[in-house]
Amino acid sequence: MSGGANAGAAAGAATGAAAGTATGAGAAAGAGAAAGGGAAGGGAGGSSAGDGGGGDSAGVAGNSQAAINGPALERVVDAASKAASEAARLAAITTDAAKRTDEQQLSELALAARDAARLAADASRDAARAAERANAAARSPSLDGRAVAQREAARARSAAERAWEAVDEARDRPTRTASASAVRLASAPGMFQAFRRSMRAESSFSYGRGLLEAQKYGEARDLFAEATVLYPEHDQARALLAWTDYFLGDFRGAVVEFKTALQRQPTWEGLHNGLGWSRLRLGRYHLAVAAFQPALERNPEYFDALHGLGSALLELGDYENALPPLEKALHGSRPLVGEEPPETAAIRAKVAWSLYYLQRYREALQMFIRASLGTPDSYQLHAGMGWCYIKLGQKDDARTAFKRALQLRPDDESVRDGLRRAGI
Repeated sequence: MSGGANAGAAAGAATGAAAGTATGAGAAAGAGAAAGGGAAGGGAGGSSAGDGGGGDSAGVAGNSQAAINGPALERVVDAASKAASEAARLAAITTDAAKRTDEQQLSELALAARDAARLAADASRDAARAAERANAAARSPSLDGRAVAQREAARARSAAERAWEAVDEARDRPTRTASASAVRLASAPGMFQAFRRSMRAESSFSYGRGLLEAQKYGEARDLFAEATVLYPEHDQARALLAWTDYFLGDFRGAVVEFKTALQRQPTWEGLHNGLGWSRLRLGRYHLAVAAFQPALERNPEYFDALHGLGSALLELGDYENALPPLEKALHGSRPLVGEEPPETAAIRAKVAWSLYYLQRYREALQMFIRASLGTPDSYQLHAGMGWCYIKLGQKDDARTAFKRALQLRPDDESVRDGLRRAGI
């Protein structure tokens, strides 16, 4: 299964191959920016779709030139600690509810919430340790002490942001419910009923696979959900249930199902990949990175996971580390013969923005031009060309690119800003 592509992949590939935390996450990011001299990534920033570019990359360089702010660093650690406490509280509530009922779904939610609480606790400890190292380095008379302090302050901020992402994950709930008939059959005692459950679960799974391959995701999800209620150990049904949640846009439900499946099948790299893409769609970029990494440890040539990892790092403003997996994913997405699949253009755009923010403007321009050949109506790509031309001092070409981008998206302020910088 592919999280970065449209959902047309074969069903068998699935097994192998923020609103609630805005205040806390915002506090962590804000305090981290003060402690480390500015949020990582700076500039106008690129998005997972390769848009929003332009401006300078001064914010990246700015981090290494600002002093460590001790009180702000303390606030980062405090924000991470509060996140760990909040995640633990949410997990305890869900676990308590699960203990009062035999409902399978509540048990799965409790398991997922406890995992989120563990992630938040780990992130809180990481933030505290990074802050200690930052303070120690700031007091050091060594020549590289300042750089080390800046780096550790950034790590503390990232850990605090990761902790609040975990708080959001502790609130995850799927939007679907199992059918009443499946629930009744699942609770019926006796050997004959157990045989009936296993037969019906397998039938639901087989029929669901056919519907998934036909891209009838809603109907497929109902059948996979029924199969997992009747036979909770049906790992393939659980994996495909998670993917259908994903394809239907129920990313919170997908996170719960992927995590439940991973409890039984931790070596299935496709599950780690699906969890990573679900987190990416929810804006949990730090946690997404943590999910893609084990998928790639098991299969370094897993191009969809490489695409996901690069996309998450791009969103975090870590352009230097985003570029290698994106370039590798781009190479792997191109067929030897025939037309390129739709996701290739999206990957190429992300490679282009990474190159732009690394100040490799000529290479970025070539990549934007190549990407625009496949998607000529993408205003982001024309805007990207415009910003590269600005950096290269080619203002006439920049005006042409920005005018085309403005035709495609008349209300985009970054494009208007580009035109002003180009001399209009």
